[in-house]
Amino acid sequence: MAAATALAAVFPAPVPMPEYEPGDAFVFSDGRVERVINSDGERLTWAGLSGASYKRSRNFVVPVLEWRSGRATGRREVRGSPDALWPIGDGKGSGKSARFRVVTETKANAQASAKRSVSLWVCKTGKLKSFTVQAGTYDAIPVKCDRYSPTTMRLLEQREWDYAPEIGHYVRRVTVNYLRGTTRTVELVAALSGPSASKARLTALARAARQSDKTARQ
Repeated sequence: MAAATALAAVFPAPVPMPEYEPGDAFVFSDGRVERVINSDGERLTWAGLSGASYKRSRNFVVPVLEWRSGRATGRREVRGSPDALWPIGDGKGSGKSARFRVVTETKANAQASAKRSVSLWVCKTGKLKSFTVQAGTYDAIPVKCDRYSPTTMRLLEQREWDYAPEIGHYVRRVTVNYLRGTTRTVELVAALSGPSASKARLTALARAARQSDKTARQ
């Protein structure tokens, strides 16, 4: 695989927003599986190995837009321009930034009143780096997003996605929760598509990832 310095010759132009196809699947080190079920323009329907599906933007920095958990439901409205991050860079290593607000509404059940919250996100892209994860070594572009309280501007959370153009998805995600004082990192274990992304194969990979993660924490 080309080094980060050499990759500039391979990707001299800005990197576009990822394209996903139904059947694409990604397995992460915590055993989580992300599968593309349907693509409808800028919105994608994803699902894990079990449970309800959820909808999100092709722009992975945008939080999940619609979901269901048991009888509870949630939806989000994005105000601003998170897509200003894309295409990433200008071919010379320069980064981009974006600011946007997210309005979240959740309902415990169909009859319950909606609960509403607002968060402010500030994102920026970094320079190409080489990352070694369980799936291999990739040249990836860090995308860091800070979540603030819209009233106090207190920093609540930071998320970093390390996006690898080679596979069209992030290979690592780091979440820092400043309120809880926790940091959690998940890495890509496998990227599959088509017939190779069978439920049996994904189940086996997810099981092995969970076991490996459990062992590493002991």
